[in-house]
Amino acid sequence: MAGGVVQVVQRIIPGGIETLALNLSARLSGENCVLSLEWSNAQIIANWPAMANPPCPFDGLEKPPGLRPSFVFSLARRFKALRPRAVMAHHIGPLLYAGFAARLAGVPRFVYVEHDVWHYEAANHRRLANLASILVRPHVVAVSQNVARAVRGIMPSCEISVIPNAVDTDSFVPRDAAEARRRLDLPLDARIIGSAGRLEHVKGQDVLIAAMVELPDALLVLAGDGSAADTFKAQAEALGVAGRVRFLGSRSDMPQVYPAFDIACLPSRNEGLPLSVLEAQACGIPVVASDVGSVRTGICPGSGALVPPEDPQALAAAIRDMLAAPRTADTRAFVLQHFSWAGMLAAYENLLGPAGK
Repeated sequence: MAGGVVQVVQRIIPGGIETLALNLSARLSGENCVLSLEWSNAQIIANWPAMANPPCPFDGLEKPPGLRPSFVFSLARRFKALRPRAVMAHHIGPLLYAGFAARLAGVPRFVYVEHDVWHYEAANHRRLANLASILVRPHVVAVSQNVARAVRGIMPSCEISVIPNAVDTDSFVPRDAAEARRRLDLPLDARIIGSAGRLEHVKGQDVLIAAMVELPDALLVLAGDGSAADTFKAQAEALGVAGRVRFLGSRSDMPQVYPAFDIACLPSRNEGLPLSVLEAQACGIPVVASDVGSVRTGICPGSGALVPPEDPQALAAAIRDMLAAPRTADTRAFVLQHFSWAGMLAAYENLLGPAGK
């Protein structure tokens, strides 16, 4: 794949960063692939069955847990064999391993994509990123202006470009709500609050479940899976709302799921610029979300609502208000204007250079 682009993630799992990397690899010019530092191909597919038919080539490198400096040399050999025009790393672990490996392999361009900055609350992440900025000299892509501002303070010697995330607005389109509900066996006359994301503490679905106590006439639908699934189900039982909370599990058909919602909700404790809010709005669904990370950047100002994180009462109030008086701003037009694939792809192609060079 000489002249292609290699993207490196920590682990290929059902998440926004990984989805973005896979879809970007499929669309960039040249022969491209995504490498997962951890897990084998079999483990990746077992945890994300959709990867049995991936949008682009991928490979699990099976890096053992913990710090493995020698892994840099095996990754450098892989890069030399692939001869890419560029290597892109997502998050701090790939920044270090792929960064040093790319420099050892003589890769012409090394790009680090920073999706969020809350992980820099850890002092060791700040130190490692600063060290990498000096020794590896990445070109940093920030997904929003506030991410760029934070990165400038941590990696001051690096050149930084702002390229917002994007979603496939040809797949995520408004559809018939009744048909979407029939597919999912959801009541046609219910007021449905939907949330898409990994079931993990950081994603805050427990806050949304708690908010359901104050929304007795609504149904909550959670799309996704994760290590906190059983905890969240037990919470719903304990609060007496289990009959109004549906767990759909991991889904590969979200373009057909979002239209079943009246409102999409993102109750995260920390975020970057999440794809789920962009996907929902591309389907014409308004969003209520925690005001964290770069979420504010991705919410249509005339339609969505932002609330403090970890506040079930504020979340319930915002949802209740939106259900009572839906806002009329065109969420899809907002996404098309600011978060289109065409714009994002052009920016990356310009940064990475022509294929075959």
